[in-house]
This record gives sequence, structure tokens and C-alpha cells, in this order.
Amino acid sequence: MRELRSRAFLSMVLVLALTGAGSAVGQIDITVLPQFLSPLGLTIPDAPELYRPGGGVRVSGLYVPAQVPWLRAGGELGFDYIDTEHTDAALFTMSAHASGGISVPLGETFALQPVLSAGYAYSLWDGRGAGQFSAGADLQLAWRMTPQLSLVAGGGYVTRVGLYEGARAFLGTSIALGAGAREPLSPVEIRVDPVFPILYQFYDHGPFGAIELENTGPDTLRDVRLSFFIHEYMDSPKTFARFDRVGRGETIEAEMLALFNNRILSVTEGERVTAQVTVDYTAMGRASSQTIQETLRIHNRNALTWDDDRKAAAFVTARDPNILRYARNTAGVVEDSPLRAINTNFTIAMALFESFHTFGITYVVDPQSAYEQLSQDALALDFIQFPSQTLEYRAGDCDDLAILYNALLESVGIETAFITTPGHIYAAFNLDMWPEDAERTFGSLDNLIVYDDAVWVPIEITAIRQGFVTAWELGARQWRDASETGEGELHLTHRAWQVYPPVASPGDGLMLASLPDRDRLLATYHARLDTFITRSIYSREQQLLSRIRSDRDTRPINALGVLYARHGLYERAEAQFLRIASQSASAQVNLGNIAYLRDEYPRALEHFQAALAMEPANTTALLGTAMAQHQLNEHGAAAASYAQLTDLDAELAGRYAWLGTGAGSDAGAARASSADDRTRMVWDE
Repeated sequence: MRELRSRAFLSMVLVLALTGAGSAVGQIDITVLPQFLSPLGLTIPDAPELYRPGGGVRVSGLYVPAQVPWLRAGGELGFDYIDTEHTDAALFTMSAHASGGISVPLGETFALQPVLSAGYAYSLWDGRGAGQFSAGADLQLAWRMTPQLSLVAGGGYVTRVGLYEGARAFLGTSIALGAGAREPLSPVEIRVDPVFPILYQFYDHGPFGAIELENTGPDTLRDVRLSFFIHEYMDSPKTFARFDRVGRGETIEAEMLALFNNRILSVTEGERVTAQVTVDYTAMGRASSQTIQETLRIHNRNALTWDDDRKAAAFVTARDPNILRYARNTAGVVEDSPLRAINTNFTIAMALFESFHTFGITYVVDPQSAYEQLSQDALALDFIQFPSQTLEYRAGDCDDLAILYNALLESVGIETAFITTPGHIYAAFNLDMWPEDAERTFGSLDNLIVYDDAVWVPIEITAIRQGFVTAWELGARQWRDASETGEGELHLTHRAWQVYPPVASPGDGLMLASLPDRDRLLATYHARLDTFITRSIYSREQQLLSRIRSDRDTRPINALGVLYARHGLYERAEAQFLRIASQSASAQVNLGNIAYLRDEYPRALEHFQAALAMEPANTTALLGTAMAQHQLNEHGAAAASYAQLTDLDAELAGRYAWLGTGAGSDAGAARASSADDRTRMVWDE
């Protein structure tokens, strides 16, 4: 009896060991089989005369590997009760077998399972006991009623060598346990990249990892949905993939997405968190789910890699209260200055640049975080300051300063871009001028960038102490050099935002203690702008003055007025136009432009109509007439003037399509468009 117990114990240990080893990758089928026994006389001729039919029960545990789902191996314990002929004593048998077999699917719910077993049995009869070799062979039919529960029926042969042999029929149940039973999808490959908090909105549509799963279970899975979740930094799971059907043995692949909340911006030091991928599915009409856990690395909120330079746009926090306050304070300085040059974009961009020196912001290179080195390695981590941090620290390297400058410009409605050349990044802003107008204003486009019919001014942001004009010249030279070799790139902030949206600045609650001194900034800005205007117009001005002195033609006078007007010197321009207004339609048009820019729309209309009286086909006068009539809410007249302009110059009319909208629901939008075009005046030269 002790020997039987020892061997039975060892068999059960084997079964449990198989169960434990397989739980991570497979399943264990626990089967309980009540059985009917009938004696046979195949190898023991007198067995039918010695024994009567009997019964018993077996409990088996078979391990099913996830990668070889048709194979089964394990063990079983059994107990049999068999009456004997001509005696009052019965034969009791206890057995412990090692067993194994295969499973042949018959569709999705049935399987044919041949099983062989062999081991040791201990038999008792009339107070006497003996042990013998024992073996069996069964053919089972399993009917899976649920993914874990099956009904098992079948028959087979059993022998206790030298003592008993018989046929058996059985009907029982089997339950699948372990991870393999609950988790039919086995990971083939999981890649989870580190997450950058600054890009947390990007991850809603841009992947940070990928997963490949194989259906190693016996069932076809339907309505399969994969979702990702991190408790600390997500409000709810993000479903990132759906599959209508995943058959047995099929694999699925998907890129992982996540909808993080802005709490992720509180990560000031890198950390590791537990993330989970949940797979919801339906198998055999039952809804089930499976969870896969992975460790995710989250970098600090200032971390970034330069595998895509457009990522810098995510740091352009134009709506940060500190940025808005700083930019609007500086824009107010521009309004206080009597000088105007080129257009509003130009003057505000100049004032913001000059404010850096006034405010004490300096360019510094962090040897541990230099764009020049880190941009050469797409996977190297850089530390990027938020614009409000750069204002607080009053220092930054080229990427920090470019991000700050662009954020300030964007906060007052000036479109920006990043320029990247080998080892360097700096800024550019949209001049909001037509290329031909910019060429007439600046004499050439050499120091400008024409991109998508827009004119951009490159600014070497690190040249804070040299001033705006020098920074412009340096930025233009670097762009020309890089463009010749094809190594310069222009990344428009608004387009980059479509991929890498800007985030809210970290909620540190810090407000700037001070702003640039207005009086000091106004003096610096006024001096810089006056120097720029004087230098820009001097050569051309002297040429025109010389022609005016030696030539009685009105054209040099008109050209001189246009030169002044393009640089914001409206009073000097007006004086030149008035000299020849009675005999020059061009001068009348230009006087109308100046009046229009001063919001004197009735007076502007008078000048435009006077020009048309002299030259009925003057397209510039027709454009000005339509613009003035529109501002005076004379929409019908504006539409008629615009129609005439369209007939004469469709290209020019196309640039001012808002004039053809008329009154009604579109009138407000049209007036907004006209406000955007206020500085896009067409000067009649």
C-alpha cells in the first residue's frame, strides 16, 4: 500500500509540474471520466468467467503546449470496482498512469483524441493485494460547449497485466485551466518605444510601438479589439486596432496608439510604468478578454530626439499666458512707435527680436545638450526648454531660442517656420507679402525665402547682441549656403502642428516677475528700425532724387513716393504723390492706398475714383475701389467693381477673392479677410 501511495504521489507531482510549467504558454486539461467496465478475454482467456461488469472513475491532467496545440501529455489517477463470479469479494484497483495523445479537430467544436497511457496499478481482492503493470488505450470524442468546458465520451481498452483486462466506455467532462486556456492569443513580438511627454497628443494617431499576436487557441476569434492603457497617465483605454475575424493559427499585427492626458507633462524625471494591452474578443459566442502587461519607459517632459525636426513645433506653446503677456507687451511698443516699415509682421518680428537683448536673454550652448551634436544622432536625447522656461531662465541654445521666438510670433498671429541646416536650427516668419511685392520692396529676394507663394524672413536667432538686421542677413546667408547643397529644410510650424500638436505648458503656475522695459525697448526698436529704413532706401532714394532734379517726368516722383510708402514713411510718400496727383492716375491710386491704410475709406474711395476717371482700365484703381466700397458696406458696388477687375486681370482679382463674396452671411468673413490683406496693398508704380 505504501508503494502504491508513493507512486501515485509521484504521478500527481508530475501532472502538477506540467501544469505549472505550461501555465505561462499553454493550458492543462483536467478531465473527470466515470466509466463502465466489461471484462475481455484477449490475453487472459478466463477473464470473462472470473469477472463481472464493473465501473470506476478516472481523473487526468494533460498539458497542451501553446505552440503545439494538437499534442497532449500528462498523467491520470483511477479507481475501479469490479465484481467477481462465484465469490462475495470484489476487485478494487487503484492506478497511476503517465499518458499522452493527440487531438484531431473536427470543425471548431468537436475533436477526436486518441490517448495512450501506462503505469502502475495496485489491486485488492478479499484482503490480499498485489501490484502490476497497467496500460490503457482510449479513443475520445470531445465536444467543446464553451472555450473552457467540454463534454467527453468514448471507449477503450485497459489491462492490469496478468490480472484483468477489459473494455471501457465513459462519459465525463473536461475543463481547461491555465493561461493558455484563457489567453488564446500568444505574443509573437511586442515592441514598446519610450514615450516623450511633449508628444503625448501625437500618440493618439502616431505609433510608439507595435504588437504581433498569434491565435494559438482552438477557436476562431471574432470582433477582436486591442486597447492600450496606463493608469497614471490615461483616463480610459485607447482602442488602437480591430479585427473582424482571427482564425486558428493566424497572426495579427498592429501599431500601438495611446490617448494620454496632460498629467504626463508632470514627469520631470524619467520613469518606468506598467502598461497593459487588453484584447477583447468573442469565442464560441462568449465575450472574453486577455491582458498583456509590458514595462513602458517615459522620458522627462523636456526630452526629445531629432529623428524628425518637425517635433520642435510641439514646444511652440503660443497660448501660454507668459508668452501671450510678453508678446502683447512688445506689440504694444510697436504701436507706440511712429515708425512703420514694410508691414506689421516685419515690425513686430523686429521688436520681439530686439526685446531679447533688452530683457537680458542670452544665447548659451549646453555641451551636454547641443543641437549641433545631437541632431547627428536620431536617437540621442536632447533637453528642450519650453518657451516660458527660456523666459524664466533668460538663456537657451539655438533650439530653445528658435522655439521661444516662434511661440511669441505665433501668439500674435504671425506664421512661423523652423529652418534646419547641418548641425543648426533657427527661425523664420511669414512676411505676408506677395513675392513680386517683396522683390520690389527689398530690391531682390536674395535675403528672403519664397515657399508656396509666401515670403519668409530667416532669422539667425543666436545673434541676439548683433541686432535684428544682422540676424536676418546671417540667417539668409546660411539658408543660401545650405540650399546650394540641398541640406537646408524649411518646416512650417502650422504644418508640423498637424503631426505634432502643441501642448499646454507644464502647470507649474509660474508667472513672469517682469517684462522688457517698455521705454528701453522702444528706444532700441526705434533706433534699429530707423537705421534699417535709412539704409534700405538710401541708394534708391538718391537715384530717384537725381532723376527728379534732371527730369520733368512725373514717374520718378511717383516711384519715390512708392519707395517711401513701402517702408512705412507715409507722410513723406504722401507729399510726393500730392505733387503730381492732378496729372497722374498712379499718384491718385497711391494716395488712395495711404488713406485706406489710415482707415479713411471715403477719402480713399475718392482717390481711387479720381484715378479711374483718368484711366478707366486701371486695374490697381479698380482693386482699391472694390476694397474701399467693401469697407463702407457698399457690397453691391464692390462686387461690380470686382467683376470689372476680374475681366481685366483675373490673376490679380484671384488674390482678393473675398471681395466677390458680397453681403450676407459671408460678409463678416470677408471683412476678416480684408483685415488680413490690409498690408497687401498694391502700389501703382
